[in-house]
Amino acid sequence: MKPIMVIGHKNPDVDSVAAAISYKIYKQTTDQGLYIAAAAGEINEETSFILDYLDFEPPALVRNVRNTVEDLLDDHDTITVGTDMTLAELGNLMRSNDLKTVPVLDPKGRLLGLITIGDLAMIFMDNLAITRDVSRAPEILRELLSRRVTEVMITRDLVLFEKDELVEEARKQMLATRYRNYPVVDESNVFLGFISRHNLLEMKRKQLILVDHNERKQAVDGVEEAEILEIVDHHRVGDLQTISPIYFHNEPVGSTCTLIAEKFLTDHMALGASLAGLLLSGIISDTMIFKSPTTTAKDRNIAQQLQEIAGLDPLDWGKQIFSHAINTENQSDEELITSDLKEYNSGSLVFAISQLETIDAKRMASRRGDLLKSLEELAQRRGYAFVCLMVTDILEEATELLIAGEKSHLVKSAFGPQEEGGGIFLKGVLSRKKQVVPVLYEALTRQNFM
Repeated sequence: MKPIMVIGHKNPDVDSVAAAISYKIYKQTTDQGLYIAAAAGEINEETSFILDYLDFEPPALVRNVRNTVEDLLDDHDTITVGTDMTLAELGNLMRSNDLKTVPVLDPKGRLLGLITIGDLAMIFMDNLAITRDVSRAPEILRELLSRRVTEVMITRDLVLFEKDELVEEARKQMLATRYRNYPVVDESNVFLGFISRHNLLEMKRKQLILVDHNERKQAVDGVEEAEILEIVDHHRVGDLQTISPIYFHNEPVGSTCTLIAEKFLTDHMALGASLAGLLLSGIISDTMIFKSPTTTAKDRNIAQQLQEIAGLDPLDWGKQIFSHAINTENQSDEELITSDLKEYNSGSLVFAISQLETIDAKRMASRRGDLLKSLEELAQRRGYAFVCLMVTDILEEATELLIAGEKSHLVKSAFGPQEEGGGIFLKGVLSRKKQVVPVLYEALTRQNFM
């Protein structure tokens, strides 16, 4: 039984990771299924600090959910043999277990070759055919049956697959060669099992539960090949399609963790101090210690209940979280820009908005020129019409918006002209989702880009 993956968006933030871990715990508790928490990218320093402090294992790093050869492998064990087995012993083994193909392995489990029932038949036929003296047949058979597997196994021109190869590539080779079974190995040539054309027909998609996003561009690569079972989110409805109707929980609150914590509390489920602290961290991070305009009464109410269980003061804990948000001294300009970057579409126009949250924006002033240069290079390389970097000071409740790209004038028309130094200062603006993206879409509509 393969686990169902609970996974957040690319460039995972605290809310995305905390939601994946906590919802995995909720699902595993409520329906006794097999679930794993995953992240679609490397987790940031802020999230690592929280997980370490609260004693949670980081989620599994999953960059791609396309079907690979490993997904085709059967769960049951495959009978294998070593090189010292005689053909007499091999024949008995194949007959008693109705085997058509047997892998030959070394003591470390590495694939050395294959023996098929057809190969054995040809060996016996060829050896018997070279003599016209029928009386010598028993002698020839005794000699053949005493031979070792290593003498007759096929080692050259084998068609085999590594476990990480995409199914579509494997399918092409299987249809071109049409063998009964194909061995699968890992990067060290350790044998993992067989696949066949039957496995292609029976292949099941990877099963996902998406948290904190519902747009294809923000989802893990290969999401179109997976089966989405549920979505729990607090963003606008995006463009993902599902195979069949699903459970889709979407509310206009400040954090996905608010919605997941509500499930625990409503169902009167056990919520320990660490898990309550993790959920509280997601809410504090996404609502910027309740200063973001996305913050709702539900966020505050749920956070109040969580802080009592976790024993954490939201303001003090929030300052600790954001003090670990970005270690700017050790990050390149492009790393700062892309660490929390999201892409958006408006007709044929593609743009991106990144956000850097800090409790001391003045420290970034000296890097403004280099950041603008990197923004321009990123816009050209990725083909963005424009790209914005929000440098958000949480305690000052303000954002400096740095912009670049061929169509930067669209941003200026939405928010006003750039000030000296290349940025646009936006007092009271903290939320990308609620205060920047809608304003840009409105400006694009006026300019007939929608």
